[in-house]
Amino acid sequence: MQKDSVNIDIVDIAKYIPDFVQIRYSIIPNAGLGIFANTKIPAGTFIGNYMGEIYEFNSKPTSNDYLFESIIGNASIVFDADNLEKSNYTRFMNCCYSNEVENITVIRYKRETGSSVYITQSGKEIDIEGYVFFYAKREIEEGEELLYDYGLNYRNKLGIVNW
Repeated sequence: MQKDSVNIDIVDIAKYIPDFVQIRYSIIPNAGLGIFANTKIPAGTFIGNYMGEIYEFNSKPTSNDYLFESIIGNASIVFDADNLEKSNYTRFMNCCYSNEVENITVIRYKRETGSSVYITQSGKEIDIEGYVFFYAKREIEEGEELLYDYGLNYRNKLGIVNW
């Protein structure tokens, strides 16, 4: 699957939501809100980035469900998307309940060589080292909820055992 390039002009835009998705109640019981496709989304489409306040791993908040771990250089960090004013719609993507329904893939950006600093069309400079990007893992049908695997610990917390 070929992936779209990162659309740097929509990275780190608080409260951003693209036209091809909408927020509504999840099909997953007790999950709250979710993200749904407004149109068919081709495999490999850049969906967006996870954003929020950034903490060193050892000083991360412990009391919310909007934490996403990553690495910058050799340091572990956490994106905290609990604050709606400092996050975007990706905070509402839910954990898939089986790998058959998973339609989003997660990529943590790791610079191999050169610079990880990009400049948007408006002149904003962004260093994307450690950023978390989402792509369509497969073709997503209109009306389908966008879901990805949060990992074993979260699946255990939800009681998902038949993975």
